Amino acid sequence: MKASEFCYWLQGHFEISGTTELTKEQVEMVKRHLALVFKHDLDAPDPTGELQQIHDGKPQIGGTGPAGQVYRC
Repeated sequence: MKASEFCYWLQGHFEISGTTELTKEQVEMVKRHLALVFKHDLDAPDPTGELQQIHDGKPQIGGTGPAGQVYRC
């Protein structure tokens, strides 16, 4: 899934479900998935397994997020 597709899916989810709040766990899951799709879309493939680490929510070196993830928009 491309970053834009996930963003549109997430927007649609909020619009259809009427959800107004997310749990802390849900926010972390969305942040991990955004980090994954943006890394996948914007950066070259990485044979070191960095994409899986992002998916698993493991800290990334050099990021700006609370656990070191890099978030881009």
